[in-house]
Amino acid sequence: MSVYDPETLDIMHHALNEAWALLPQRSKNKFVKIDMAERVLRRAAAGERDLARLRAAALVGTGIEEAVTPWA
Repeated sequence: MSVYDPETLDIMHHALNEAWALLPQRSKNKFVKIDMAERVLRRAAAGERDLARLRAAALVGTGIEEAVTPWA
């Protein structure tokens, strides 16, 4: 289990909320949001702290892809 400092939690929270806001209303449901949150958590657990990269990770598979530098 990973432990996150308040700053990292804030970044993760913003990444998920910003990604969620980009989805069309018809695509929003609790299962999609859970999947998005899991992707953010996996990237954060791997050490990612960049907001844009976490947001992009959340959007994978949603049909909305952002152009960001790929993560390692």
